[in-house]
Amino acid sequence: MKDQSNTKQALIEELVSLRQRISELERSESGRKRAEEALQESEERYRNLFETANEAIFVAQDGKLVFLNPMTAMMIGYSREETAAKPFIEFIHPDDRDMVIDRHVRRMKGDEPPYIYSFRIIHRDGNVKWVELNTVLMNWEGKPATLNFISDITERKQTDDALRESENRYRDLSIVDDLTQLYNSRHFYHQLKMEIERADRYGQPLTLLLLDLDDFKQFNDAYGHIEGDQVLLRLGQVVKRCLRQTDSAYRYGGEEFTVLLPMTTGRNCVVTAERIRMEFKKEIFSPGPGQDVHVTVSIGVAQYKPQEDMKAFVHRVDQLMYLGKKNGKDRVCCES
Repeated sequence: MKDQSNTKQALIEELVSLRQRISELERSESGRKRAEEALQESEERYRNLFETANEAIFVAQDGKLVFLNPMTAMMIGYSREETAAKPFIEFIHPDDRDMVIDRHVRRMKGDEPPYIYSFRIIHRDGNVKWVELNTVLMNWEGKPATLNFISDITERKQTDDALRESENRYRDLSIVDDLTQLYNSRHFYHQLKMEIERADRYGQPLTLLLLDLDDFKQFNDAYGHIEGDQVLLRLGQVVKRCLRQTDSAYRYGGEEFTVLLPMTTGRNCVVTAERIRMEFKKEIFSPGPGQDVHVTVSIGVAQYKPQEDMKAFVHRVDQLMYLGKKNGKDRVCCES
């Protein structure tokens, strides 16, 4: 990267110096010969930098590429003559044009938008390439222009996107329960900690539901774990249907589920808990021919108390859920 940067800087200095010298010499009759000599003298020094560079190099002025090297034409797929004849915006992907134009115009006005950024270009054959632009303001034949270096970063972009997608998949796998597609207990405690901190900071209510399937062991013993998994899956689906976008549900462990309801009082959350209980009770399971089975759930509901210990909060809700089971199951139990 250091060598590449030095090469760019040398080319910038050489081009700018060359144009300035020639412009000054050409102002007088006697200077024309010296201008030609200066051009010949400088041409060889920057030719290797410019003509054989492995990245596109061009000067942009008045919406066109007024000076470009072979790699620029090759990257776009047109000849140098065709490339120079078209507005440079035609080579940029439609979704990126506004951004590129805005930054170019701002730079020409003397602002300082990012000098290095990426966008997409469209090759003559229709293929889209990701490129990285490194640009600098300069003077070209007495008018403001930009000297630009473009590198093809398509492979790097594809690699970065694949890595990001892989990281996202790994993250999802690490916080999502495979069976129910709800968040798992590890993510529950992470999110609960954040919600408790928010509740303490802003004084907003926070309520927790803890759900447990009634007599689930007997169901598994009678019909098998495959049918039991269907019960867990369907409960997860029912819970998600009954929640708001701001709420979140988790498979806490085994047949236990938790639900976080931010900015909601315990009294209001009883309504949500009752909806979950009644909707799940309507679900029909058919573990065998001619068998229609209903499964119920007991739910504990409690609102967070300011500065309460997180584990104490969860334990309090857990005890309410067990109180519901003790009082007959298939019910919502909350603090009075």
